[in-house]
Amino acid sequence: MRLFFASALILSSVSTSCAQEARKPLTEFKINLDVDPEERFVEVIQHFNSSVQAFYEKFFAHDAPLRLAIRGLSAKRGAEVDELQAEIRGIAKYTGIPEYDIHAVQLLYELQTVMVPILNITVPWSGPGCTGIVAVNKQNGQVYHARNLDFSPAQLMQDLTYTGIFMRNGSEVFRAQMIAAYSSVVTGMKLGTNGFTFETNTRYLDHVGGNKQLLKNLFSEKRPLNGWTNRKILEMAADYEAAVADYSTAKYITTQYVIMAGAKKGTILARDPDGVAHRMVLGQENYDCRDDYIIVTNFDYYWHDIREWFDYTSRIGLGHSRRVNAMKIMNSTATLTPEALFATINDDGVAATDTIFQAVMSIDAGLWNVSLNPLFHKNTTMESSAVFV
Repeated sequence: MRLFFASALILSSVSTSCAQEARKPLTEFKINLDVDPEERFVEVIQHFNSSVQAFYEKFFAHDAPLRLAIRGLSAKRGAEVDELQAEIRGIAKYTGIPEYDIHAVQLLYELQTVMVPILNITVPWSGPGCTGIVAVNKQNGQVYHARNLDFSPAQLMQDLTYTGIFMRNGSEVFRAQMIAAYSSVVTGMKLGTNGFTFETNTRYLDHVGGNKQLLKNLFSEKRPLNGWTNRKILEMAADYEAAVADYSTAKYITTQYVIMAGAKKGTILARDPDGVAHRMVLGQENYDCRDDYIIVTNFDYYWHDIREWFDYTSRIGLGHSRRVNAMKIMNSTATLTPEALFATINDDGVAATDTIFQAVMSIDAGLWNVSLNPLFHKNTTMESSAVFV
């Protein structure tokens, strides 16, 4: 499928009289699914090796107790499914970092949900937090998917972020926003007339006994990691409906949100390990939302999750909900265009102090507009690496 690159996407409604911060495009790599999994990420590792080493030096290399704990976690977990374990071996081989450390990185999502949202007690970094919005422009019927990825340590994480275009038999299967040395997908898009966009957000454990269930799923049942399951569905699902069904029924280790948009449709799933806890569908009545959008950050706000108000990542401080601020903007916006959505996710009340990545995607418009957010700056424009598919 031919790609048309826009050198500048003029979005005047986002512009302000202030100086604009240049947005940073993501480096792109083709990931060949036909080659040995150990060799898939060679080019990625070669490009990002200095950033991978910087991350390892800061958090792992000189912390003997942490490394001992990580080795124990890796051993207790045991080998992953063959394909993922081979990718881990390859990353370890080409970085020179011990395989158990690379393995531990793959457990990042599962480990960071063993926490309350004020302080992560399991790993020496915070996040990921996120904002996901699916909205329809009622003037033309096109559906757009906007997302912020909030992840600390922001600069180190941003230095590891890239776009992977996953190929088979010379053709694109899906594309995804990736973190070097981490095999799972955080944001993705599967092309096609009935394709879909994908985003995963942290959903904090919602009941007493949740940590115990997580550890059972991780170590006793040895379920596939959430991110690996997400990636395989993105790869294998034939279309939007198949993907929604798969993301609804997959057996996960821990809780998460799945945000999806398709051709004139969209849904948000609040997932428990064994099923869907809550579902929002674009166009239906949803909590405090107009019928032209659905939204989620990291909290079950429709059940009045008080933890939403203790979100320390807000740029404007504790006591402010990123979700509430986003809804105020959208509820006062007549038509939810991609420009309006980007202005929403870039607002200081919505973007976090560690927002490293932003995207506006659309199957209807064939749009994959992704970029690295200039950290701790406002008034950015959306004119970066827009790709029309």
